Amino acid sequence: MEKPFDYTFPEDEKFPDKIKIEFVQRSSGRIHMKYGDVFLGDPLTDNHKDRDNYRYHDVFHISYTAILHWSPVFRALLKRKRKSKPDFDENEDSGRAIVVEEGISAWIFNQAKEYNYFVNQKDISTKLIKNVQLFVKGYEVENCPPALWKKAIYEGFKVFRELTTHKVGIINIDLTERSIEFEKIKNE
Repeated sequence: MEKPFDYTFPEDEKFPDKIKIEFVQRSSGRIHMKYGDVFLGDPLTDNHKDRDNYRYHDVFHISYTAILHWSPVFRALLKRKRKSKPDFDENEDSGRAIVVEEGISAWIFNQAKEYNYFVNQKDISTKLIKNVQLFVKGYEVENCPPALWKKAIYEGFKVFRELTTHKVGIINIDLTERSIEFEKIKNE
């Protein structure tokens, strides 16, 4: 198995091998992401006139982390940017890379709506994967094979569907196993 992109970096700049993210509802009624005792980012909203559950799209970044070992968005949320090497900080973990990943997530999401959010893995077309690979050309993730991209997208949408059903839950990822799983919160 290939080593993670960040394997040569200091521990505080690496993704942990196992990560547990909670999607919780606060007293305000809004959903937030939580890592340990720390709330990540802003409350989740769809940011669109259509209420299409895009508020849960961070699960795609989490899936990319688990399966591709890549997500500049999630790396920034966890404060794991690779600042010890300014070239990586600037070119792989910041601005443009984040915009590229957000664009990929939004574009794939719009494609997935037409296919029941990819309930069938076969609905993730070769053309879609090739277009994603064009988006990431020039970034470290460009060398990930199409099968890994397909798995990351499929598994991400599987967890997305669970999360939209339950509204809250725990996402467990294991980078060594390249896995992502949904867990119901007890007493939900």
